[in-house]
Amino acid sequence: MRAAPSAALLALATLLGASSASANLGPLPHLQLTPPALLLAADDEEKPADSDEPKEEATALPDKEVKVGGAVVGESMGGAIGFVFKQGFYTQSDLGGFFRLGGFTPSQECDPGVNCKPVLTSQAQPYIGLSIGYDLMQWLGIQLSFGTGFVANAAPYDEAPNSPRDYGVTTLDLGLVASYYFLDRLAVALKLMGGGTFLTPEPDLNEPWYGGNALVGLGIRYATLLPDTFVGLDVNFHGAFAPASQGLLFIPAFSIAPVIKYVF
Repeated sequence: MRAAPSAALLALATLLGASSASANLGPLPHLQLTPPALLLAADDEEKPADSDEPKEEATALPDKEVKVGGAVVGESMGGAIGFVFKQGFYTQSDLGGFFRLGGFTPSQECDPGVNCKPVLTSQAQPYIGLSIGYDLMQWLGIQLSFGTGFVANAAPYDEAPNSPRDYGVTTLDLGLVASYYFLDRLAVALKLMGGGTFLTPEPDLNEPWYGGNALVGLGIRYATLLPDTFVGLDVNFHGAFAPASQGLLFIPAFSIAPVIKYVF
């Protein structure tokens, strides 16, 4: 019967000890459970909207155009920036038309086969030219030219049955070429040249087939963007003359030809 009072005393002591510990620790916190849906809504409110802050990309490029090389490349290689004309040895080709002034042709008013009717010009025929030269400076060069033009239906002599109506005029000239650039790439070219002339066939039987020649030419030159290449157009006056039994034979002629010039 003594065990019951002892158990009661032990339970009372334990209860008093727990009450004393609770008083020392203070009140217990109050826990409240929040539904998951409310937690997600609160988290969305704390995040800023995407439209509130501008987006920045690490690979953004500048608005201005980037020019590779710039003026350095233009000055060293030529082109639209810092173009410099190349000077030195060059070759030039001409391919165009040729005709002479004056001459004679057959007519019904004359004996058959006799060239008695004067003509204003010969019929247009091809002209081929090839030149080599050297630029002494940008505006002046020295040039050696070889050219051949053909005359059709314009005999050198009248009343001469053996005077050919069709013949070739070959010239070999040496002279100067002056150029004036009135624009950055466009120039006027002036040629003053002289040399020899060869007529094939000869103007008449037992007449010399050789003589002299004077050339005056005017043209334009354009410096292209192709490396060291110029193009243009030349109009040349040829004054060919040869000794003859009746004095001096003079053959005035014109050549008109596009020109391609390449500087080495």
